[in-house]
Amino acid sequence: MTDRDDKIHRLQRELDAMQKREQLANEQARLAREQENAAREREKEAREQEKASREREENLKRDQRNTSYDEYLLLCHEILFTPLKVQDKSKSSGGGTTDVTGKHYPLTLRPWNGFLDAQRLCHDIITKTTSGFLLPSKIAVCAIAEASHKRPVASEEDLRTFEHLAVEDPVENIIAAFGPRSQDHPNGRDFDCKVISFENQPLSLLEPDETDRDSDRNDGDEIFFEAVQGPPGSKKRMALHRKVVRKRGPDKWAIRTRFSGQQCTAFPGEYKAAHKIPVESFQKAMRTEDLFTRVVLRLSSGKVSNDGETRLQEQIEETVAKALAQTFHYMIRLGCSFGYLTAGKSLVFLHIGDDPKVLYYHVSQPEDDAKSSDGSIDLFHTAVAQLAAFCLQTCRDSGKPDLWKERAFSQLREWPQPYAEMRGGTTEEESPQSTCSASSYPGSTTATQELTVELRRTTRASCKPTLEPSTNDTSDDDITGGPRRRTDGLQPSLRVTHPGSKKRKDVPSGSDETRSSEELEVETRPYCTQECMLGLKRHGHLDEKCPNVALHCRASRNMSHPIDTVRLRELIREELHRPVHRLRSVKPLDRDGKYGETGALFKLSLNHYGYTFVGKGTFAAATKRLRHEAEVYTRLEPLQGHVVPVCLGSIDLDMPYPLAAADVVHMLLMSWAGDALTPGDDFSPELPRFQELLRTCGVIHDDLRQQNLVRNYEQGHIMLIDFNLAIILPAMRHKRVDGLSHKRKKRLRGSATGNAFDEPRSLKQPRRHGHAGRVT
Repeated sequence: MTDRDDKIHRLQRELDAMQKREQLANEQARLAREQENAAREREKEAREQEKASREREENLKRDQRNTSYDEYLLLCHEILFTPLKVQDKSKSSGGGTTDVTGKHYPLTLRPWNGFLDAQRLCHDIITKTTSGFLLPSKIAVCAIAEASHKRPVASEEDLRTFEHLAVEDPVENIIAAFGPRSQDHPNGRDFDCKVISFENQPLSLLEPDETDRDSDRNDGDEIFFEAVQGPPGSKKRMALHRKVVRKRGPDKWAIRTRFSGQQCTAFPGEYKAAHKIPVESFQKAMRTEDLFTRVVLRLSSGKVSNDGETRLQEQIEETVAKALAQTFHYMIRLGCSFGYLTAGKSLVFLHIGDDPKVLYYHVSQPEDDAKSSDGSIDLFHTAVAQLAAFCLQTCRDSGKPDLWKERAFSQLREWPQPYAEMRGGTTEEESPQSTCSASSYPGSTTATQELTVELRRTTRASCKPTLEPSTNDTSDDDITGGPRRRTDGLQPSLRVTHPGSKKRKDVPSGSDETRSSEELEVETRPYCTQECMLGLKRHGHLDEKCPNVALHCRASRNMSHPIDTVRLRELIREELHRPVHRLRSVKPLDRDGKYGETGALFKLSLNHYGYTFVGKGTFAAATKRLRHEAEVYTRLEPLQGHVVPVCLGSIDLDMPYPLAAADVVHMLLMSWAGDALTPGDDFSPELPRFQELLRTCGVIHDDLRQQNLVRNYEQGHIMLIDFNLAIILPAMRHKRVDGLSHKRKKRLRGSATGNAFDEPRSLKQPRRHGHAGRVT
């Protein structure tokens, strides 16, 4: 091998070595880059994890924190309202049909123009007033969604649950946030609304409807079983007896609490199963204002279409008309200008203006109305926003005055009796079929004219000087409130004109001009004293300390009472028989919370004589309990006027007095006992003395609690009321009865110290729930 070859080999080896070193360097560089990339990836992954953790934490905090008004509306719409599913009609429970027989219904149905403008104003006020995070969190809303969407809505009971959780409860939360802050808002103070709550019980006496027939059961009825006593002398009870109790009144009562603490019913709410009234049916059935005319005339004629599609539309119209009529009836009974009806996906807002025959409506379909063209959600049109704004709208209305209600009762018809205008516009007096019997019909034109004549007569009578009748005067004028009765004039605008008259001037609802001075006088007139009522009952002298003694003297020639309790009962019964007299003589006190499970209190006044007292009224099914209470007062005669009120006897009303959810047909007349005790009043030291006094008269109260004791400032001590649960003890026989054996004497002595005279359960808890008031 030559030197050249050696050099070539050496250079080749050096080149190979260099290449290996280069490869190694490249490999090391590659590994370094990979490690660097891996480190960057790990760092990036760590940053992403940290970011995700922060986002989760922030999301959790956001979901847990309170929401703003706009956020809450969006959550309620997307999570609560929109996911509602309606069960297929074929798989839904049929329930009962809406029975509106005997209920008032309107003649005309019209769109509520200006509704959305008023809603927008209220919505804007809520938005401005509730700025900040004041409403429940997203987590809370999601939890409610799980409870409200367990199954599709298939009945009115399902809808009740859904509406409460998805719409009404959120509205309560919004108003609760709005209320306290509204006092600092220039426009919020006008509403005077601290809280709105949707209740199952009214702020008044509630009369139940009972039936034993399963076929009459509707959604929302309560079923209970009562034990029925066996044959006389038997200690055994028969099998439990099934009863269905159907509550009168709407499905929900929207209760408004003012800042003074006073509560009032803002509006009634009704539920109709979504499968019964589909979304599209409302708008289609309510396009024309003669819906009720078509339905009522169709029902009265008995003619139905043979065409399947036409017959289906007739059935939809009937269902919608009955649903509207039911809510309308409750609005009239309550004297509310507003009402609310829902069928799941549709909300129907109702309004009654000055004309009671016209019902205004606005149909809201939140799922469709809230969709904007760009796909966003218009929060104003969501269900919760609409109902919240509606609640505020109702707070600006003071309700219908009693005079308006009496006028409405005289003008309205009861389902399914048609209006005269439905017969081609011919009034009853023009119709050849009209007879004098029409005047007795509650909603007849003749009845309306009678009310008009009576209003005008009393107006003219107010211009005449008051005459003082003799003590024994029993003329018809005294009984019926004839020309001799002092009656202040009514405003000319209050006169009820012939239905359809173009000259009729509607009365602004809620204004003071809608109420006569005698109506206001009944409210402000003080109650007669206990001594005055005792003197009246026992044919004694007038009480000079009675605030109404001047009126008593006006009708008397001396210091004796001008009438007795028999005459008083006759007069007040006559006063309550006709609407105008009711306005001048009665003021329901259930509005002040003075009602209970079976009784409601009324302030009563005989305007001519000035006697002012109270009546405890009840419905037909509870008259037995009130008669029992009258028997108790008979036993307590020695204590009347001192420990218990003076009982003036009982009357049966010839014309039931309509409360919101009860027809009062019987009254127990009594003196005014006093005002409710305050929470700080300690009445326990008085109880033993009261119990002993009652026992001496053979009575055990059996319901002694704070609600049944009142403070009487005239007497300067506590008085007892509400004896409907009291026990009347058997009358004691004299111990020196001739022929009484030693054994019977011993047995008699044992009975005097045995169970019959045991201490009553004086401080037991109230048996009833809800707004018990001080009347049971």
